[in-house]
Amino acid sequence: ILSGLVAVGISQLDSQSSGIFSYNIANAEELTSDFGTADRPIAIIGGGGRTGMAVAEALAGPEGLMYTMVMTRSGSDPFKIIKLPPDIKERVRHYPNPVDVRDSEKVLAALEEVNASGVIFAASASKQGGNSMEVDNIGVGNVASAAKKIGCRLILVSALALDRPESKSYQITNEMGGYVNKIMDAKLLGENKVREIMGPNGKGDYVIIRPGVLLSGKTRNGAIDIELNQGDTVGGGLSRDELAGVVVGALKSGKKGVTVEAYRKKTATKLQPDFAVPSGSELTATTYVRLFDAARSD
Repeated sequence: ILSGLVAVGISQLDSQSSGIFSYNIANAEELTSDFGTADRPIAIIGGGGRTGMAVAEALAGPEGLMYTMVMTRSGSDPFKIIKLPPDIKERVRHYPNPVDVRDSEKVLAALEEVNASGVIFAASASKQGGNSMEVDNIGVGNVASAAKKIGCRLILVSALALDRPESKSYQITNEMGGYVNKIMDAKLLGENKVREIMGPNGKGDYVIIRPGVLLSGKTRNGAIDIELNQGDTVGGGLSRDELAGVVVGALKSGKKGVTVEAYRKKTATKLQPDFAVPSGSELTATTYVRLFDAARSD
């Protein structure tokens, strides 16, 4: 059974991230030609955290080739002192004003101002940015409402085991106290708000990614090492660059109303003793975007 760091592992904290990701994005469907362009960038909420920065690099990298707008609670530029190749740096842009997910009006105003074609929610509870219920529940709902209003695609980075409140992973993580107290409850409420606001029955323009425990280091093998699953019975771990690749794949896949668990194949672990590995719902591919080909809608 996974340890009790399932949700906290995706918190967006201190950040020093660099590198180029080796995956091939191809055959994206149902996306308009101005998706992720300079005039219609992909906004990253929580872009100052390590996961948000990894996502920005992946989106702007040689295979993603998309323009991003990094948004942070403080308004500071997390890439100010980070050295990136010039072509990637040019596509990683910074929104200069603070974006606090607890403020629904400012969230909407920011996304409208940059004319976002998509938004990645990579924020989570923090000492400075708000507790679990404020960020992972209310904040997620605010961003979903804004995305729905302006008609942009939403990718939510969430957590494993949310459908398993009796599991050790859920219970330990949920009772860590402080600003992350009840974080699993908050994330589940946030997920349900996304489904309700964006649209049910596979019609909502969203993908929810439930990553496993975030592992240190980087990998160079790309999607071939990654497995998606559905049903919240199997989890594991993966690095931030692998998670970033999954986010880019989800964004460009064109899939709607989908929830998946994501982890490295060799770390696959059942979330409860009575579950099985494999589950029968595994999704594998050689590219991140193709991981979503057979994903079922919620």
